[in-house]
Amino acid sequence: MQTRDYRLDKAKGLLIALVVLGHFLERMGGWGLDSSRALLTAFYSFHMPAFILLAGITAKSNKLLDRILVFVVLLVTAQPIYRYWVTWVDTKPDTDLIEPYWITWFLLAMVWWFLLLPLVERFPKTMLTLSIAIGVFGGVLSEVDYALSIGRAMTFFPFFVIGKLYGMRMLRWAGGLSIPKKLGLSVLSVLPIVAFFVNEMHHRWLYGAQGFEFFDVSVPLGAAIRVCLLGSALMTTIALLSWSQHLPGFLIVVGQRSLAIYLLHGLVVWGVDDPLNNFRDAFGEVPAVLACIVASAVLTAVLSWGRFDWAIRTYSTILSGWIATALRAPFPERGLRPKSDGADTHQRDAQNADDRGEQPHHRPVLHMRRGDVRPTPVGAVPERGVREGVPADPQAPHRGDHVDHQGGGHTS
Repeated sequence: MQTRDYRLDKAKGLLIALVVLGHFLERMGGWGLDSSRALLTAFYSFHMPAFILLAGITAKSNKLLDRILVFVVLLVTAQPIYRYWVTWVDTKPDTDLIEPYWITWFLLAMVWWFLLLPLVERFPKTMLTLSIAIGVFGGVLSEVDYALSIGRAMTFFPFFVIGKLYGMRMLRWAGGLSIPKKLGLSVLSVLPIVAFFVNEMHHRWLYGAQGFEFFDVSVPLGAAIRVCLLGSALMTTIALLSWSQHLPGFLIVVGQRSLAIYLLHGLVVWGVDDPLNNFRDAFGEVPAVLACIVASAVLTAVLSWGRFDWAIRTYSTILSGWIATALRAPFPERGLRPKSDGADTHQRDAQNADDRGEQPHHRPVLHMRRGDVRPTPVGAVPERGVREGVPADPQAPHRGDHVDHQGGGHTS
C-alpha cells in the first residue's frame, strides 16, 4: 500500500494561494506601487519555480502520451476561453495564436517538460547539466520570449529536472533540519529578494520569458543575473519545503485541487480591474493590498470546492483518453511484453515510490533453487507432469515460458 506525502500538497496549497494573490495585486496596481511591488517581488522570485519543482517530483513517464494529452486538452480549451473573456472584459483583442495567453503558458511548458522526461530518467546527470545551461544561457535567444512558452520552459527547466531527480531527497533533508537551521535558511533566502527589491530590478526578469537583449545587458551579465535568480529561487523553495510539515492542514485540499484553482481564478481576477482600482483610489494602497489578500483567500477557498476539480479532471481525462485511443488505433500492440524478473520489478516499484515520496508496498519475491518444490495454490490445478509435493524437472520449461528454439534455452 502506498501512502501520499501530504507535505507536497501543503506546499502546493500555499503556492497556489500566492499565485492567486499575486494576480490580484497585479490587477490592482501591480509593479507600479511600492506596497504591492514588495509582495510581488517576493512571490514571483520563487513561487513558479517552486511549483515546477513540485511538478517534477510527481512527474511519471508511464502513460506518457495520456499525460501529455491532458495538458494539451486543457490548453486548447482554456486558450480561446481566456481570449474571448479578456476581449469582452477589456476590449483588448489578442490574436497571436502561437503565444499561450497569460496563465496558459504553464500548460504548454508542461508539455515540453514531459516530452523530455524520458531523457531525464535515462540520462539524469547529462540532462541536469544541460537544463542548467539552458536555464542560464537561454537568454541569448531573444527571438523566443513568449512564443509557444519556449522562453519560460527553458528558464525554468532546471527546476523540473531537479524536482524529478532530487526533489524527495531535498524534502527529506529540509524537513529533518532543526528549527534554528530552518530559521537561518529562511533568513538567507529572503536576502536576495530584498536585494532585488532595493535595486529595483525589472520585474520581467522574474517572468523568465525575455532574453538578455530585452533588458539591454551583455551575455555575461545576463547569465550572472540568471544564476542569481535561479539560485535564489532554489534556496527559497528549499526553505519552503523545510516548513511544509508545519503548514496548516487545510492546505492539503487546496494543494490537491490546485489545477482547478489555477485554471479558473484568472477568469475572476481579470474582471475586477475597475473595482480594485476604484477601491485603491478611495481608501489608499495599504487597504487595497489588504482587500486583495482577503479576496484571494476567499476565491482560493471557493475554487477548491471538489466539484470544480472533478469537472476539470473528468473532462480532460475523458477527452484525452479518446484522443489517445484514436492515435493508437493505427498501431495496435501485437503480442505481450516480455516479463521482467520479479526482483527487478520490485526494485523499480520501490524506486518509483521513493521518487514520489510514497511508501512502497513490499511484495515478497520468491527465490527458488533447482530441485525445490513449487507449491500449488489452493484450488489451482497442478501443471502437467507435476504432482503436488514432487520436485519439478529442472530441465523442463515452466508453463508460460517462451522456448528459444535457436539457443535451446528458455526466457521468462
